[in-house]
Amino acid sequence: MTLESDRELAERLVRAAGGIALELRGGAAEVKAEGPTDLVTEADRRAEALLLDLLREERPGDGVVGEEGGAVAPAGARRWVLDAVDGTHNYARGVPLWCAAVALLDADGPLACAVYDAERDELFSAARGEGATVGGRPLRTGGVAELGSASVAMFVDVRRRDPEAIALNAAVAERVGSLRCLGSGSLELAYVAAGRVDAWLQPDSEPWDWHPGALLVREAGGVARVDGRWYVASRSPALAGELLALTAPPTLRRSDGDP
Repeated sequence: MTLESDRELAERLVRAAGGIALELRGGAAEVKAEGPTDLVTEADRRAEALLLDLLREERPGDGVVGEEGGAVAPAGARRWVLDAVDGTHNYARGVPLWCAAVALLDADGPLACAVYDAERDELFSAARGEGATVGGRPLRTGGVAELGSASVAMFVDVRRRDPEAIALNAAVAERVGSLRCLGSGSLELAYVAAGRVDAWLQPDSEPWDWHPGALLVREAGGVARVDGRWYVASRSPALAGELLALTAPPTLRRSDGDP
């Protein structure tokens, strides 16, 4: 019997989580402590619990951290990060832009990942050094996108509305071709890998919101970088650099109306 690879297991995990979420659509949502837009549903909890059970069975030596609090202490350097329903606000309101996302990390960073758009039955996955795919087809991003014509995904929410984040949103809005706020970070990053969005920029990203999509982007030939509190993914190094340049304090002060 052939041992299931980490990438294959990641794909199985997100399909399982997405299947539960599809079955439980329309259920009640609760507000979590971080604010009125931070929701949790029965699907979040039940899907994460299933993933924890599957990982205990398939990778008992690996650590696990889930968005909803599920955790297993690692025996070594390997650790899974789970977001069983990424885009819960969309999911709870019937907006079909959400996904299940997982990534496996080791001492060198993301090793394997999968992102599953259950509404469209669209599966993205990658493994370090193996490339990225969607529906089994290779993903390859690239080319040059000028900042003034680029489509950039960002996150505008009460949880990220400190003066610095507000100033960056204004600076980006003034300079890019268009903003896209889809409400599911992993799905937006998968779209960067697929060339559907040119770049992604957010502050203070959580590991389960960053690592699955960041590996997809890198393995598709794009750039995924962290600079202080700022997380950027892009089809090209030049565009990533232009976006990170907007996070510099002088730019933010000018955008915020200061001299």
